[in-house]
This record gives sequence, C-alpha cells and structure tokens, in this order.
Amino acid sequence: MKIKIGKNILNELNSYLKDIGVKNLYIITDENVNNLYEDYLYENVKEFDFTTYVLAPGERSKSIDTTFSIYDNLIENNIDRNTLILSFGGGVVGDITGFVASTFKRGINYIQIPTTLLAQVDSSIGGKVGIDYGGLKNIIGSFYFPNLIIIDVIFLKTLSKRDIISGLGEILKYGLIVDYNLFKFVSSNLSNIYRKDINILLEIINQSVSIKKNIVNMDKYDKGLRRILNFGHTIGHGIEAYYNFTKFNHGETVILGMIYESYIAKEKGLIDDIYFEEINDVLKKLVMPIKFNIEEIERLIKIMRNDKKNFDGNIVFVLPIGEGKVEVFNDIDEKIIKKSLKGEWI
Repeated sequence: MKIKIGKNILNELNSYLKDIGVKNLYIITDENVNNLYEDYLYENVKEFDFTTYVLAPGERSKSIDTTFSIYDNLIENNIDRNTLILSFGGGVVGDITGFVASTFKRGINYIQIPTTLLAQVDSSIGGKVGIDYGGLKNIIGSFYFPNLIIIDVIFLKTLSKRDIISGLGEILKYGLIVDYNLFKFVSSNLSNIYRKDINILLEIINQSVSIKKNIVNMDKYDKGLRRILNFGHTIGHGIEAYYNFTKFNHGETVILGMIYESYIAKEKGLIDDIYFEEINDVLKKLVMPIKFNIEEIERLIKIMRNDKKNFDGNIVFVLPIGEGKVEVFNDIDEKIIKKSLKGEWI
C-alpha cells in the first residue's frame, strides 16, 4: 500500500498521475465535499480529461441502487479500463467507489483521497470495499486495494466536532487493541484535537495508519490477525443498523460498541474493574452509552446474528484482555450480552 500523509499533500497528485501515465479520470465524490473542495481538487486534475459523479452525502448512498446508477453513468461516459477512478470523500464515498472500481469491467485502478478523520485512519486503508444491503452494513463487498492513498490533513479544518469524534473512535480503538500509549495520548489531548491542532492530528494519524497498515500487511484478507480490528464493531454495527444508519455515524457506534464489549470482557473476567472504568470514562466523554430495553436488545441481537464476521452460527466478539491487548471470542453467553446492553451499570 502506497500512502502519502501531510498538509497540502494533494498538490502531489498531479505529478503522480503524470508519472503513471493517466489520461482520463472518473471522480466520485459527494455534495458536501464537492462544495467545499471542488476547486482544490480540480486545480490538481485540470490537465486531465475527467468526469465527476456526485453522491448525496450519508450512509444511505452506500446502496445497490446508487451502485447501479454509477455503473449506468460509467457506461454512458464510455469509461474504459485505462481510466483511473478517484475517490474523493469520506468513508461512504471511499467504500462505494472501491466497490465500483473492483467490479466494473472486472476491475479498474483507483486512488483514495479520504477527507474525514475516520476515512483517513480507517476505511481508506486495508482494501475493504462494499455497500450496505437489507439493513446490514457492508454485507456486499470485496477486497480491492487502491494504487495510492493521499491523506491531506487540510480537509480536517472544516470537520465538525462530531466528525472528529467519529474518527477518534477508530483511533482510540487502535490504542486499545495494540498501543495503549496511543490511547492515553489521545485521551489526554482531546481539547487540542477538537481545536484541530495540526501537529497532534498528524501524529495520531501517522500512528493509526502505521498500526492498521502493519496489521493489514500481515493479514490482507481478514483470515486471522486482522480480525482484532473489529473491536467495538459487533455491537457497533448492530446499533448502527438498528437505527437505520440515521441516529449515529459509524465512529460513534464503534465507541458505543467498545464500551459494551469492554463490559462483556469485565463480566467474563478478562479485564478488571479498574481497566473497564478507565475505558468507559474516556469513551463516554465522546458518546454516552444507552440503556436498551428488552425488546430493543432482542432486535439488536437478531441483527448481530447476521454479522459477516460470525463463525459456526456464533456471534464473534473482539474483547480486551489487558492494556492494548485483545483476543477473538465466539463463545459469549447471550445473558452477558444482554446484561451489557441493559446498561444497568451506566
């Protein structure tokens, strides 16, 4: 994976495209990003022939209908396999662009330019591309790696605090699964991160990208070690789907998922009360956990039973076992899951 990280680093795109002999581009973005940064991108691609497809912002665009609409537009514009597809946006844009690139004419080269903190530290890296279907997140997808990922921190200046928090969900996850010092550093620098201190943002982005890149390089197709990246995602994806992808964004549900799943770890005796409280105290500052009722819990568990990570009919969880350490489990008693989601400890 070739990844470039820096401030105003998008300006290197033009020379890269020339070096690899690109002549035609097909850009996929969304309305928000296009309105904010159209000029910045186009200044770097104006020497090339390009077509732009603009999505409506939000998770609902990551659908089979949108995918078919993009296919129609690709055919209408006579896009061939020599065209390079460029993803310019957050996680939704990146996921659907990668999926389209992997499937149209059996695969077209593409570049990721992630514009949100969440996409920069997580979804743009690792080659997982896909769309939502049947109320389930990323249930249709494939592995397809971009030729290049350009991470320009200049895009973060227009993010809301909520968008920053969403990215912090994945960054704090890296700390909890691999690098406890990163977890401590982020939790003690939240105010500076919210102020978008460029130096601190570059530091945590570089550390996060390094962690994910190393894990992916050791397990590109999610058969072993890479599964630890799913900490917080089993319950998190369930919550995201339960609210039909409208109440919480992805990073917020990962934060919630890590809280509930850390409670499960405590109940199983994998971590002590002190470590659980440390995790909970930090994460609840970002997103306050919910007390779900019995009916809501049954629905959440039903959704989780359809999670693509499950094995032999069992819901798979990644749970903390110590500072910066996690393991994968597929034998969690449903009573403990329900107890966690009831939130009587909140």
